[in-house]
Amino acid sequence: MSGNERPMVSVVMIAYNSERYIAEAIKGVVKQRVDFPVELIVMDDASTDSTPHIIAEWQARYPHIIKPHRNERNLGIQGNYLAAFARCTGKYLAMCDADDYWFYRRKLSRQVKYMEEHPACAVTFHRVVNYYEDNRTLSLSNGGQTPDIDIVSLSRGNPITNMSVMYRRELIDLTHLPSWMHEEKLTDYTMHLLYAAHGDIHYFKRPMGVYRQFSGATWSMAGRYERLKMSYTVRERLISHFAGRPEVLPGLKEAATNILVAMVQTAQDDVQREYAMQHLNRLSPGIDIDARLNALARTRKPFPRRLLSAARSIATLFIPRPRP
Repeated sequence: MSGNERPMVSVVMIAYNSERYIAEAIKGVVKQRVDFPVELIVMDDASTDSTPHIIAEWQARYPHIIKPHRNERNLGIQGNYLAAFARCTGKYLAMCDADDYWFYRRKLSRQVKYMEEHPACAVTFHRVVNYYEDNRTLSLSNGGQTPDIDIVSLSRGNPITNMSVMYRRELIDLTHLPSWMHEEKLTDYTMHLLYAAHGDIHYFKRPMGVYRQFSGATWSMAGRYERLKMSYTVRERLISHFAGRPEVLPGLKEAATNILVAMVQTAQDDVQREYAMQHLNRLSPGIDIDARLNALARTRKPFPRRLLSAARSIATLFIPRPRP
């Protein structure tokens, strides 16, 4: 891509102390087979390891694609995302964090082609290979996902893996996103909904990337409550943001209610329980919390972890991990 040629796709890659993985992530982008210009915006969030050096090495090899930036101080995940978004200039926006990677060489071409042919489409996403780093097993995402959904469906739950998404960037001014996004950690779901408000969503069944999952993300009971709280607070913000979209509110409110019920069930002390109950009573006054808790207890029958791990191990024998 020449200095004056506008990219068709801006790819955002945020990184922090990602020396073990970022080379694979970058390779998956620069090796894409495309007939249009692409820019890769790599945002290093003041890493203290060799991540900046690895980025510089790749940038020297692909100066026409890679546009690196290093924050002088650590901005955190959401701050780093927002700073990267503001630098995008492409017609479309794709995402790939430094610990994930794409392996299908025509991923960008396929998504761009569809969106060029369907101007009403605001978002596309695809199936991914989940890679469990702790035991090196695999699974596939989005079993049974329908090819076309809309914002109403998305308001009820999020089927989109962030590293699979492509947005029609120009539908939103990325330099003037809601100010509260600086405070909420679940940037991806907010972005999906903001773009879905402007058009259709299409899903590709073909896996095109690898999404790493780490044992450190496994929820303990205390950790689960905090994750649920993050999921609730972002929906609380979105309920306010979409107050003028009555078709969206029921799904957001029902999802928020279900999250709060799970928080009541998961609460480790009176303070946590009281927080969830207060928000439940405000969001869904008159709710029969005991009935909802009983229903939740009946439906939550987690698959034994050892059996799940064994199933993934067997699947991995037949589906080796794709490489970028």
